[in-house]
Amino acid sequence: MIIDDNYIEIGKGEWLKIEEVMLLFNHLELMNLQAEVLYNHDHAGRITTINEYMNQPAPRFFWGQTNTGSVIRFRNDVPNNLVHDILKLMDREDSTVRLANVINALEKDKEISGFWIGPAYVFNEIITDYTDATLVTEDNKCYLEPGFSTLLSELQFREPCFMVTENNMAVSVCFSARISDKAAEAGVETLKGYRGKGYAMRVTSSWAKAISQSHRIPLYSTSWDNYSSLSIAKRLLLHLYGTDISIY
Repeated sequence: MIIDDNYIEIGKGEWLKIEEVMLLFNHLELMNLQAEVLYNHDHAGRITTINEYMNQPAPRFFWGQTNTGSVIRFRNDVPNNLVHDILKLMDREDSTVRLANVINALEKDKEISGFWIGPAYVFNEIITDYTDATLVTEDNKCYLEPGFSTLLSELQFREPCFMVTENNMAVSVCFSARISDKAAEAGVETLKGYRGKGYAMRVTSSWAKAISQSHRIPLYSTSWDNYSSLSIAKRLLLHLYGTDISIY
């Protein structure tokens, strides 16, 4: 239950500010939440598919590194002997050497087809000055058509979705790229020609506020070479809790 825009009831008669709720989770718990929101898992805890309606295959290996420990996930078709070998490698050397050893081990089993590495953030404070973006609804979703037609077709799987509009068209959006009952990952896009105006901050803050009010933890991750996305995280004062590595 939300008493106003800044407080969540966490127990009978017990209220905390939204940012205080975020801080209840340590970094390892946040990384576990992220793994659960990113991927679907089988009964054995192996990842199967990406947590999206298209059910695309998950990476063969996911490694979430935090200052309080690691979260490791293997896809359900990775051989047990390879899982065993990689887990032994994870106990040796520093993280850079471990990563090289893991890549070599996976390469011996099957050619690596994709690699992702980047920071993982949580909204431990929502800047209310930037929460004035427009919620996408049935009545206004037509504004997505000119620049975000794919998002429009997937909207039922991406809610909540917020937009900034110019001339009756959406020019910047933030939506739920992945969502679970405990957390959600932000997806942010701004049309070329409308970047650098602070629109991404507005849609992202508005999305994070709505996710917090739904009793979920708003998460944000990107790759180390996505400089515009990193800039958004910096300007929104997002809290870095770890690094994601996904290998296909």
